[in-house]
Amino acid sequence: MRIALIQDYLRNGGTENQTLHIAEGLARAGVETHLIVFRRGGVLDAKAKESSFTTHFLTQSILKTDWFAPGLDALLSRLSIDVAVAMGRMANCHAGLLCRRNRSYKWVATFRTGKTIPWLQRRALQHAAHIVFNSHEALTRIKAQYGIDRYDSTVIYNGCIRKTKSDCQPAASNGPIRLLSASMFRPEKKQIRLLRICSKLPSSIDWRLTLAGDGSELDACVREADTLGIADRVEFPGLLPDPSCLYESSHIAIHASSKESLPNFLVEAQTFGLPVVAYDVDGVAETFINESSGFLVPHKDETTFTKKLAQLCESPDLRLQMSQAARDHAQPSFSPDAQRDAYINLFNKLI
Repeated sequence: MRIALIQDYLRNGGTENQTLHIAEGLARAGVETHLIVFRRGGVLDAKAKESSFTTHFLTQSILKTDWFAPGLDALLSRLSIDVAVAMGRMANCHAGLLCRRNRSYKWVATFRTGKTIPWLQRRALQHAAHIVFNSHEALTRIKAQYGIDRYDSTVIYNGCIRKTKSDCQPAASNGPIRLLSASMFRPEKKQIRLLRICSKLPSSIDWRLTLAGDGSELDACVREADTLGIADRVEFPGLLPDPSCLYESSHIAIHASSKESLPNFLVEAQTFGLPVVAYDVDGVAETFINESSGFLVPHKDETTFTKKLAQLCESPDLRLQMSQAARDHAQPSFSPDAQRDAYINLFNKLI
């Protein structure tokens, strides 16, 4: 069995980290696994090169862009690939270009975003040999939004790629309540909302907020924290190669995104035992159990969000109860082994 995972660029985003995680799991299970990347220069390039699978970078010459994939089809044929899995938007667009041609390999399209998708990606979803969704909500959404109804599709949840570490500082039982959000600073992630919500917490609560990540909205968030008068309570550690110690040292995970399929941040937060307060958007509800391991809040309802967050901050017993429920939910739901085995079973069926 020869499998190829296709990615445009190895930026340090959720899809890219999941791509490396899946490829490594397949390779360690004895599957001949190739990662094909459109261009070099990504944050995760070095990690890919040090992994158990084989990484190929396409030659773009002087043109450096996320959409150009010269020689992709020829490379897949030369490697005698059985199944090619398109990960991310641009990879799926190329699957849309190639999947209807008579080739020796089969395309698996993926749908793992809350954003509007381009025509070529929709073509991949219509004509690929199979579709993998990372949430049941995503599967339902393409039927409602694009009229695509495929019986040959599978939901495979993201596996948790982070592990606990013995050298991390655990969350303190006394001192400030430490709130965490770890996501790319993009417009749809809405970190500014989190700043405004935290600024409205009762003055009796001693809290600190860590907003980890990088992106176009970071500077605006730094300015907003200063405008709200909470800059001394907010930390911006930037893009971390491994945020495991942040999870270990935090008490509550908060998320206010407006578009999600299955946010890796909340999957990881639950695995580390962090109760969640999050808006009910797209597939967010599939990452934790409402009222058991966190609170699911109607989208844009800042009053309820603040109320539920305050409730968790003020109740150590509730946090402890939800923390255990989070671990109990995450371990079977987001197991890396279960994710790997689901992909292997799918490839066997397709081949």
